[in-house]
Amino acid sequence: MAWNKEVLVKLNEVATVQNHPNDDQGKSFQDNPIWVVTNDDKVYLRAGKGKESKWYQSGIKNGGSIELDGQNFDVDYVSVDDPAEISAVTEAYLKKYHGQYPIDMMISDKCADATVELKLK
Repeated sequence: MAWNKEVLVKLNEVATVQNHPNDDQGKSFQDNPIWVVTNDDKVYLRAGKGKESKWYQSGIKNGGSIELDGQNFDVDYVSVDDPAEISAVTEAYLKKYHGQYPIDMMISDKCADATVELKLK
């Protein structure tokens, strides 16, 4: 399933979404705001603690959801390994969050390695 244009526009307008990765029992275990970017009609998150982040590991393994304007979207968290795609996501972070803290961390190699695409279920 693809993200619709209206949702993509909202994702580009908001600073954060609520991230709800699932645990091994399929239950959401976190409710944290997280930066979100889009590129080529795809939606991306990055883990500030890199691949060691609990939400990153659980999201990759179990999926989860994000919340935008009170609406939940069930998603799969798909690790991004393509260097060109990771670079494009880094540019999207720089464009959207330029000058904000902690942009330097979010474009670091550690965080770039923990880029996930959110695919609608």
